Amino acid sequence: MEMEILKSRHTLSFVLIGTLAFLLIFLPPYSMASDNGFLVLCYHSIPPRLNPKDPYGVSQSTFVRQMEYLKVHGYTPVSVEQIIRAANGIEPLPAKAVLLTFDDAYESYYKFVFPLLKLFGYPSVLGVVGSWIENPPRDLPEPLMSWQQIKEVSSSPLVEIASHTFDLHKGIRYTRQGNIGPSIWVKAYDPDTKRYELPEQYRERLAKDFEKQEVLFKQKLGVAPRVLAWPYGKFNSIALELAKSYGFKICLTLEEGRTNLSRLHYTNRMLVKEELAPRVDPILHFKNLLSGKGHPPHLRAVQVDLDLIYDPSSPQQTDENLGMLIDRLVAMKVNTVFLQAFADPDGDGNVDSVYFPNRVLPVRADILGWATHQIKIRDIDVFAWMPTLSFTFPDHSFNNRFRTRQFDGEQVSISTSWYKRLTPFSKEVEQKISMLYEDLASHCMIDGILFQDDAYLSDSEDFHPLAIKDFHAALGKEPPLQQIEKEAWLRERWTRHKTMKLIDFTNLLKNAVVKFRPNSKFARNIYAPLLCDPAEEIHFAQHYELFLRNYDWVVVMAYPQMEKAREPMAWLRDLVASAKKSVEGLEKTVFKIQTYNWEKNKPIPAPYLLQELRAILSAGGRHLAYYPDNCFEDQPRLKTIKLEMSTEDYPFLQ
Repeated sequence: MEMEILKSRHTLSFVLIGTLAFLLIFLPPYSMASDNGFLVLCYHSIPPRLNPKDPYGVSQSTFVRQMEYLKVHGYTPVSVEQIIRAANGIEPLPAKAVLLTFDDAYESYYKFVFPLLKLFGYPSVLGVVGSWIENPPRDLPEPLMSWQQIKEVSSSPLVEIASHTFDLHKGIRYTRQGNIGPSIWVKAYDPDTKRYELPEQYRERLAKDFEKQEVLFKQKLGVAPRVLAWPYGKFNSIALELAKSYGFKICLTLEEGRTNLSRLHYTNRMLVKEELAPRVDPILHFKNLLSGKGHPPHLRAVQVDLDLIYDPSSPQQTDENLGMLIDRLVAMKVNTVFLQAFADPDGDGNVDSVYFPNRVLPVRADILGWATHQIKIRDIDVFAWMPTLSFTFPDHSFNNRFRTRQFDGEQVSISTSWYKRLTPFSKEVEQKISMLYEDLASHCMIDGILFQDDAYLSDSEDFHPLAIKDFHAALGKEPPLQQIEKEAWLRERWTRHKTMKLIDFTNLLKNAVVKFRPNSKFARNIYAPLLCDPAEEIHFAQHYELFLRNYDWVVVMAYPQMEKAREPMAWLRDLVASAKKSVEGLEKTVFKIQTYNWEKNKPIPAPYLLQELRAILSAGGRHLAYYPDNCFEDQPRLKTIKLEMSTEDYPFLQ
């Protein structure tokens, strides 16, 4: 084996080979454990030297050091068969189990990686894009293996050949504006017909690809693949359903962190790459990757009105406006945008059109997918900011039938609240709004959803007949409305019933989103009084602790001007102190400040906003956001606000 490696153009020194042999012979194996967790590492090309144009390569010398590190520190590379057997309860995985995977079938796997892993006795998975082997793309960092070479390595019990799809590892056009997205993850847009791919057409396209890959594997290798490496780590419920139907036992994503035997179709996989910076120790980086060291980054978010960006008279001006916004976001170095997905040009908070194709509401302009794409390629996450209940559908009879109702102690009438909301107790409302959210997710590569603050019910709401019927069914009796309003225990039960109904309603919307965007995160606005006084639940049907359990982020509307706080800085510090009382409070709470005084109709000065942000941070808050932003008038002033909104360690003034 040593001579095979020495004869290749990827030469290893005799000293190194001796070291490896010593490690294999004298180091004891790591003990077995019943832990269901394991790690999956994802490699691509392993060239002799790093190519600056290859962002995912790992040099051969670094790769050897990484394999040594695994051996010395008790990690045990395992095979796909071991993982499947462990998942079936036949035998447990060893402690610190690691699955090594290599995407794209580069020639360096055949000439260098495979011989080296045989020396170590390490199993591995080789992902093959079927259409690439005989017709490789032009921009690959190195040549690919031949089918003969793939067949040769597949005969080894240490190698599992995985499908990387037949021809879905590419980008396709998915917006009117011409943006390119992962073929497996988006519905295609045809500029000739000016139509988007229908769900059934999308499903058929994926099914044909899976079928071609299976036939090719049986023809070239004699077996059907049982491991699927999603291109770019992307998938959705339709793709996953198809993968299961084709017999895949393991599906590999590119989500970081350990994975679990109970979720093999959602297997996390950590991308390994080598930094070119001379001061970056690749082994320290590798160690941190394995350990998952460090806290998740602090969230720094700007909530943006797409109404301000869209110019109905000029697509060119809209494009220039978006460019100005993106330049500002990049200069500020925020990592998240809460981007308005609905149209509300008159600012009344009630939505009758949106910015994405859908089946239930008019489209003011099909620009959300394009805007999301343009922001995301700057490494900024995009959450679609969406109403929950305040929709006005074209069918006015539907709206009238399902508007929330209020009770004034004597009679029930349609609610007069500022937000004209639909009742969350209607199955028809659930269905219609779920369709809207599903269409949003299918057309836009969003990272998550921010549920607007319209998801509340006051103490006089919702007395819609469907709501009362639902409460009576849960209660097991039918007290009159006056009794619900006056008896304390009934009011408490009624309040919590409404709180949970709103949470359940948003959970339905989550399910609609994850059908196409399974890794989405969900944030929900909450009114500030709920943090300091849980009894305020009766006025909003919101509860901070329940929000922490049900959402990835809780976005507190920390608006001292709107709440008329006498001492704004002390008020903000009290909010943070209240969040600290909860186990996950500081980790999951985003404190969003207002940058405009709507009562006085003027912007709040940036130096004062900076004081507010620092009051939050000094009290222990971690995550910050602000609303609104005006890129045209530099509001709030970029050079000032970035001092705390930037994700940089030292965002000095320039």
